[in-house]
Amino acid sequence: MSTLHDYVDRKRLKWMGFYLSEHTAQIDQSAFEEYTTIEEKSDMAEQEIAEIMEEALLKDKIVAVQSNELWDHNYLPDTVGKIKGYNEDGIFIEENFIAYDTIKHIELKSYHKWSNID
Repeated sequence: MSTLHDYVDRKRLKWMGFYLSEHTAQIDQSAFEEYTTIEEKSDMAEQEIAEIMEEALLKDKIVAVQSNELWDHNYLPDTVGKIKGYNEDGIFIEENFIAYDTIKHIELKSYHKWSNID
């Protein structure tokens, strides 16, 4: 019997593809959980927070603020940006408002500009 194309059954290779998709989904889920687990930063004194905020305002620098609020037993992602304003209750970082009493940690962020070749 002659055929135009010989059919080769992949057998086990075909089923490995099903395992692979489930395995990659599991890896993606564990990577997501690892990425979304945010480490706790150290508590800062009010004076330290005030000094960093003053420097950020005077020199127009970017800050990253971790609040002491928890969601599902994890810290929320840092609020990153420039301080756009403040009042007696808190600060505005870009369009986000953060109350002074919820600030756990604040730090200056420096970004390496892509065009610098240092």
